[in-house]
Amino acid sequence: MSHPIVEVLLNPDAFFRKMADRAPDLMLPAALVLVTGIIGGIAAYLITNMLTPAFPAEAQGIMGIIAVAGAVATPIFSLIGWVVVAIIFYAISSVFKGSGSLKKTLEFTGYGYVPTALSSAISLVLTAQFTSSVTLPQIDFTDPAAVTAFQATVTHSPMMTAVVGITIVFLLWSANIWIFGMKHARNLTLKNAAITVGVPVGIYIIYQIVSLGVI
Repeated sequence: MSHPIVEVLLNPDAFFRKMADRAPDLMLPAALVLVTGIIGGIAAYLITNMLTPAFPAEAQGIMGIIAVAGAVATPIFSLIGWVVVAIIFYAISSVFKGSGSLKKTLEFTGYGYVPTALSSAISLVLTAQFTSSVTLPQIDFTDPAAVTAFQATVTHSPMMTAVVGITIVFLLWSANIWIFGMKHARNLTLKNAAITVGVPVGIYIIYQIVSLGVI
């Protein structure tokens, strides 16, 4: 008998079939989302600290506050994002006459964050390597050319591009889990569950790719 986390990763259909008739329990899904948010908060702190030297001296104290605030706020926003994603899945699946509860949808959506937690951990390692290898000069933010070069250094660096790529690959893994989660949480056909999950996830991935300037 495999561990539940392993089963949700490798055989989500069987995992959610067994969970479908049980009363919703949000404890473990919330913990998974919170872990993802904490890791993301650490990454946000590292990136903000890396950016600080680029700002005028009088603004660098505020950047320190922003770094701490970002680290604290990211786990909170992760929990909010979890609820929003579940509501989106619930709303779209209602078009297909899905019949399960919102709480069950929320529970099963939370289990889909397991790959996201893994990608966050990998991304944190890459982010730590990137931020420790880059020393930014102070930027004149009234100079458009300097601002463009600054943005390119941060967002288009190979390391940060790799972070986005890893995030997308693991998001597709989460989407696969969500498809089977919505199938059982909302009593949908596999096709309708795939549409329920595929539309918002596809839009998000396109947005990420466009943000990288690939298309």
